[in-house]
Amino acid sequence: MRITLDPPGRARGRTPDATRRELVARYQHSDLTQRAFCEQAGIPISTLQWWLVKARREVTPATPITFREVTVPDDVRRGRGLDVAWAVEITTRTGMTLRLREPLAPVLLRRVLHSA
Repeated sequence: MRITLDPPGRARGRTPDATRRELVARYQHSDLTQRAFCEQAGIPISTLQWWLVKARREVTPATPITFREVTVPDDVRRGRGLDVAWAVEITTRTGMTLRLREPLAPVLLRRVLHSA
């Protein structure tokens, strides 16, 4: 089944969301390769690939950012000048951000990260 998204003589336009979702669903339920499906549907393969990216984003929204207070052990805090700007900012693979007003020795930083 061939689908014409734009009539001849008309400039390319944006495909309505409902049509895009229908074509993505049809592709996902077909046993066709992307190329074969696109040839059959009359759409560029890059368009289908972009629509698939958009479909994944709609199903899997971005993870919300959450903040959690971490208590730094007293012996690590002592003498660290907690009234100055951040000297170090670490963002972990899990998305946690740790801000330090001064650099810490690796041994002390390990303790802080372990308590987080």
